[in-house]
Amino acid sequence: MAVVAEASPPATLVASDNVRALLSPALTQSLLSLAVIFPRLLSTTTLFVLLRAYFLSAIILRQSAYAAQLLAAQSYYACSLMARQLFAAAKQSLKLGWKATERLRKKLIFELAVFVLGTGGNSMILLVFWPGWIVIGGVLGVTMWACR
Repeated sequence: MAVVAEASPPATLVASDNVRALLSPALTQSLLSLAVIFPRLLSTTTLFVLLRAYFLSAIILRQSAYAAQLLAAQSYYACSLMARQLFAAAKQSLKLGWKATERLRKKLIFELAVFVLGTGGNSMILLVFWPGWIVIGGVLGVTMWACR
């Protein structure tokens, strides 16, 4: 079922002079009302833009602080891991260095002992640190006590 409607007549163009004459009082009235209303619209719009800017800056500040906290926590964690690894590496390298110089240290101590004590160093060490001195000292002490 189709509905057939009559075609409407084509629109005629109105001369621009007539339109201007018809709209001129309306335009001047609307322009005057716009001049009165425009500052209020501008202040409302400005207030709206400023409030949005304030809320946006507050949100951005909160998010920046949150991101800074996360970044600080992650950098602290990364630095602690790196410090542990560096400490372990330094400890290992010192241990290897100490073991590598062990033979050299033993040779240096031996040379120092030979230089300080000379060729008779062994007999001098035996004389000084010989445990028999306790026995000799005890016998000497008893003899001196008995002779008094």
